Amino acid sequence: MTKLHQEEIVVTPRPGTAFDALMRYRAYDGVTITELTSTPATIERRTREPAPPYTEIVLQDVGTTDNTLNGVAIRLDAGAVMMTTSPCAYTVTFEATTRRLVLRLPTARLAARIENPAQYIATRVEACHAVLLSSFLHTMFALPEPPCAPCEGQAIADVLVDLIALTYHPRPSSTSSSAVTSARWQQAVRDFVDQHLGDPELGAPMIAQHLGVTPRYVQMMFAKMTTTPSAYICKRRLELAAQLLIAGRDPITEVAARAGFADLSYFYRSFRKQYGLSPRRYAAR
Repeated sequence: MTKLHQEEIVVTPRPGTAFDALMRYRAYDGVTITELTSTPATIERRTREPAPPYTEIVLQDVGTTDNTLNGVAIRLDAGAVMMTTSPCAYTVTFEATTRRLVLRLPTARLAARIENPAQYIATRVEACHAVLLSSFLHTMFALPEPPCAPCEGQAIADVLVDLIALTYHPRPSSTSSSAVTSARWQQAVRDFVDQHLGDPELGAPMIAQHLGVTPRYVQMMFAKMTTTPSAYICKRRLELAAQLLIAGRDPITEVAARAGFADLSYFYRSFRKQYGLSPRRYAAR
């Protein structure tokens, strides 16, 4: 049994197995991310005394878990998400090694982006509506954790809150004037990207500076297009490279440079991943 602040965590390993777990933790301006990997077990969280109100977003990353929250049974398979509160008693059981990513943030902060978050407690969100949130979390843990200045931590936390809001509002509800304005900004962002694909510095900061907005606003525009700045830019660069290869006038190294790839090996890996062929074989078709 482990005590965490005002909570008790009781772990019961699957009979006949030894328990092993790994926890990784990151924090950005009051928003925490915990990666939990564990062998088969039943984990029960018991609240002990009042604590500040928090909301938790649980992303099932690997494996399947059976969760009981407020008397509601929720099965989460890979990619699915549920929302809970902290402190809140719940039980989770899994028959194979599993990994979960848990975001924890003040409920008041989430309520500024989502009206009445309590309505989503103990509600499952399908993986298809959590792709952006999942991708961003994977990116955060894939990179080494550098020293984070307060302004950077706040920006990351803001993006996480925006992605949570997007996860719980995956489809636009109207074609209001604000939606039209948003569409115009998105088109301006796409146009700028297409005009500067060959610039290795192309990214959210460069786009933001040109358009007179913040990098966070640029990230939000891409999120509304169900992608991220880096993913969209890479896709468009690869499409440009494919066109240049078909034209067949330039060597592959020059094609990569013209498409904005400063790292030739990264270009080869990315091209093969998108098109299933090496640049050389693609050009020779």
